[in-house]
Amino acid sequence: MGSTFLLDHLVIAVSDLQQASADYQALGFNVVVGGQHQHAPTQNALVYFADGTYLELIEWTAPAPGEKWYEQLTRQGEGLVDFAFVPSDIGAAIAQAETRGVVYRGPIDGSRIKPSGEHVRWQLGWPAFHGLPFLCGDITPRALRVPEGAVREHPNQALGITSIAIRVDDLEVAVDAYQALLGAGSEVSWRERHSLPDQGLEVVSIPLGQTQLHLVAAAVAEDSTAAQAFRHALRTQGQGVYRLCISATAAEVPTELCHGASLRLASEPVPLLDQVS
Repeated sequence: MGSTFLLDHLVIAVSDLQQASADYQALGFNVVVGGQHQHAPTQNALVYFADGTYLELIEWTAPAPGEKWYEQLTRQGEGLVDFAFVPSDIGAAIAQAETRGVVYRGPIDGSRIKPSGEHVRWQLGWPAFHGLPFLCGDITPRALRVPEGAVREHPNQALGITSIAIRVDDLEVAVDAYQALLGAGSEVSWRERHSLPDQGLEVVSIPLGQTQLHLVAAAVAEDSTAAQAFRHALRTQGQGVYRLCISATAAEVPTELCHGASLRLASEPVPLLDQVS
């Protein structure tokens, strides 16, 4: 049986973890101290949701030239830098993806020491194609890394991540890569495209658990201002996650509190256009 996948977490690179934690608290989130990583000069704070997903605010305690997220932070500033799937078996997931032409580097050990002194351990898989998620498979029980209970309760009533938007260069290439990663059992209906002509965009949506993953590309031959802006973002920021929607008490989100992350809080379903632009 092939490995199965769920959305695990989104990574937000920040310059000042203490300030970012305070600002996300001000947005109505319950922010929990994560701890110090053992495999990198980083520390984090975490926002856990009832659906099992979470946000990771990550700060570097020392320069890390050449490291992907650190380079994005220093080159582009704070904001969303990546997202992860949790596979049922990371070794099998990487091996199966490779047989279908999708290359992941790993599994690579990762770990973190919690403020309690507990040692959390996992393994990572890093994709060669930047439009794909990285993989995060637990070695210690997942509940140690993603606790349950009161840590998942928030003043803004946040329940989970309803959608993320992923900027890609070529929609067909991205769709094929996700199909290869998820396997033959994944739904084929997500090959249906949604056109957003006013924005010059095309979208393919992938249902994954309770979350919609939107692969977004500029429409072929489209030369509108919006499409040009999207292509400029691709050139300067590359492929990857750039927007998320969270099920929570509807509110205006002050951009200065988000530390570069484009996010929307909504208690009701959000139109596709607002999920991707």
